[in-house]
Amino acid sequence: MKPEYEVIAEPAERSFTAKIVSRKNRPLLSQAWHFHPELEICYTLKSSGKRFVGNQISDYQESDLVMFGSNLPHGFTTEMNCSQVVIQMNIDFLGEKFMTKPELNAINHLFEKAKFGLEFSEKTKVKSKKIIKKILRKTGMPKLLHLLELLNLLAESNNYKKICSEEYALGLNVSQLDRIKIVYDHIMDNYHKEVSIKEVANKLNISEPTFYKFIKKQTKKTYTQIINEFRINHACKLLMTTDKNIGQICFESGYNNVSYFNRKFKEVMHQTPHSFKEQYIGQNR
Repeated sequence: MKPEYEVIAEPAERSFTAKIVSRKNRPLLSQAWHFHPELEICYTLKSSGKRFVGNQISDYQESDLVMFGSNLPHGFTTEMNCSQVVIQMNIDFLGEKFMTKPELNAINHLFEKAKFGLEFSEKTKVKSKKIIKKILRKTGMPKLLHLLELLNLLAESNNYKKICSEEYALGLNVSQLDRIKIVYDHIMDNYHKEVSIKEVANKLNISEPTFYKFIKKQTKKTYTQIINEFRINHACKLLMTTDKNIGQICFESGYNNVSYFNRKFKEVMHQTPHSFKEQYIGQNR
């Protein structure tokens, strides 16, 4: 499953977007998982289901408040009616020079932490809900001031936890997103077998040594790490949606050695395939 690159059109008269997104349901991850260069704050008004952020899967429900950094893959799946407030902005939405002002140090630090995905606890959610309502009601300068109020509240909050691991925080350079997507598409088409570095380098019209440097610079990971993450994400999907045993899932995910598969799975997910399966079953009882 590859995250789709979502283009967010911001109205010329606004420096950020704030809207209520409502859906009857969205049960499939293929309908939901995406990424974009804009930072996002998402507050769930009504719904419950599964929240996918990077390589982490968890339950979400009404009043869920999360923040996603630039280009962090994320998505919500649910079988029920869903209503969420979505606030999106560029990292320099007030201008590059303005964002360097010392008064905004805490907010800039918040943006940096958000690359892992942030989940806020009840105390912060209660205060945030009141400000979010004001953001939705207001226009012009009052709307912007309430956004800054919300960002400041989140920046000063100690009641949060990081959602995904540092290894999965993509940190992509926006100008290279199209090229990265070519790489990801190639991996998605070939992760179940030997992935040819020469083929994907040719698609980008660069040499293999240049390709390795490009991937490392743009993703802060090696090509092998990225392939393993795609393979492990596929394995997670099979663990969640099928009754196949570990051996079958190992081979269908592109590995030919179960011990190696178990080791790589634990590196990415910080638990064994068996414990991941048991946790998922327990959450859905």
